[in-house]
Amino acid sequence: MKTTRDIKSSLVLGRQQQVPSRTRFIEDNIRTELAGELGGILDENERSALEEREYRRAETHALALKRSKIQILRAKEKARIMQEIRGDRARSGRRRGRRLKGKPTKPSGKKNFNEISVEY
Repeated sequence: MKTTRDIKSSLVLGRQQQVPSRTRFIEDNIRTELAGELGGILDENERSALEEREYRRAETHALALKRSKIQILRAKEKARIMQEIRGDRARSGRRRGRRLKGKPTKPSGKKNFNEISVEY
């Protein structure tokens, strides 16, 4: 029993060796019919123009991808710097808060019910 892989490899081998086959005959017939209906297949000038246009499109796509990657990296770098700045401010703010908390507070007239005081 032939597998799909065997069939594909035999077709590829047949095309490389230019062995006349039924599929080659069918492909040639279809190619000539299309050329008759649609006109000639692309000439060299049209083909080179299409290739050049496709090459330019691929280049602009690659540049757009690079540009978007750079923008993402800039945004990440900006966010990292802002986070560092905020972290430094928070650390310095905590130190100030400790100094303020160290001030003695005035005793209030309220009793603390959590403490047990025994008076005689």
